[in-house]
Amino acid sequence: MARRPSTARVIAVTGTIGSGKSAVLGLFAEAGLATLSADAIAREVVAPGTEGFRAVVAAFGPEIVDERGELDRGRLGTVVFSDEAKRTVLNALTHPRIRARLIELTQALLAEGNAVVVIEIPLLTPTALSEYGIDDVIIVCAPEAVALDRLVRLRGLDPDDASARLRAQVGEGIGHLPARWRVVNDGDLATLRAQVEAILEDIKEP
Repeated sequence: MARRPSTARVIAVTGTIGSGKSAVLGLFAEAGLATLSADAIAREVVAPGTEGFRAVVAAFGPEIVDERGELDRGRLGTVVFSDEAKRTVLNALTHPRIRARLIELTQALLAEGNAVVVIEIPLLTPTALSEYGIDDVIIVCAPEAVALDRLVRLRGLDPDDASARLRAQVGEGIGHLPARWRVVNDGDLATLRAQVEAILEDIKEP
């Protein structure tokens, strides 16, 4: 990444699907920190008319395009989370585009003078720590039953589909990351907020 002020910090929020990463990121944004979501950028780089969109449709066929002319993310997810080879193909098409855009936006926020930038990155890898210039990591955890309930009840996924997606991500694992903080997101919003507020206090320490 480009040079940045020595006091600036980039913090990654990571975890498996259904762990509640977005809720944690939202609380940091609510506290006034600059935030970015890799999931949001993932949608941006495969929006209709983009090179990413054309590449994904070429690889997986027109049946993954919905009636609005956009990627049917539910259908595509069902395909790739049940087939590791297809998931590898999709990652190869999308991850470089997501990474380039995320780095670009992070650099812009740092250049604007933000002392802390918090990035939500699902399944962060050790290699990505240096690619994104990440200083600290927050791992968001939730029991499998809680994560599955969120995927079915809040996202409307079929239980078998939800379970397949979670198994695929858990298999890739994030426990080896050098996390500074761990957030256990198995309760209510007040409990989650208290954990984030504790991290915010820690961030303020020199």
